[in-house]
Amino acid sequence: MAITVERYLKVVHPFWSKKHLKRWMIYTAIVFAWIAGILNCTPIAFVTTIVYNGVCLGYFVWESPEVQFIASVWYFFAYSMFPVVTFVFCYASIVVIMRKQMKVMAAHNVEGSARMTDAQIRNKRLKWNIIKTMIIVCGAFFICWFPVTVYFLCVDASSFTAGVRVGYNVTVSAMSAMKNFTL
Repeated sequence: MAITVERYLKVVHPFWSKKHLKRWMIYTAIVFAWIAGILNCTPIAFVTTIVYNGVCLGYFVWESPEVQFIASVWYFFAYSMFPVVTFVFCYASIVVIMRKQMKVMAAHNVEGSARMTDAQIRNKRLKWNIIKTMIIVCGAFFICWFPVTVYFLCVDASSFTAGVRVGYNVTVSAMSAMKNFTL
């Protein structure tokens, strides 16, 4: 998401980004991505992990179903819906700006609009590359994260049996395989 927002700022707000977006801000965003994930997951893991018969059960055991529901909804929106909305908004805004720039460049074309110039062809190719990037990023994110997120929403973690653990392992393995494929 940090890369997408940085691209958005550089294309949609180029003057603002040149003036205000510094390299240390980009590095801070990278560090924040790691730290925010840890700070979001660690307290929940500490509160919901129990020791039973001397064995640490490292899955979520919730004291109340309301807290479990709130945590599940938060997880779904924060890790699934918000990133997808951010990707679509940023890349769609970039495409709109590119279309406006293409119209301005076409207005400067003295030869007429019957024949496409090299600049128009490059602009169309650039716009198509942005759209492909948006589709690939959103699709890969959706394929990687949605199975695990839906799995957590559907499964009651307090009844974590062997069958439930197998389903979890399948969704995480599929997510890992897709991440490796997209890289």
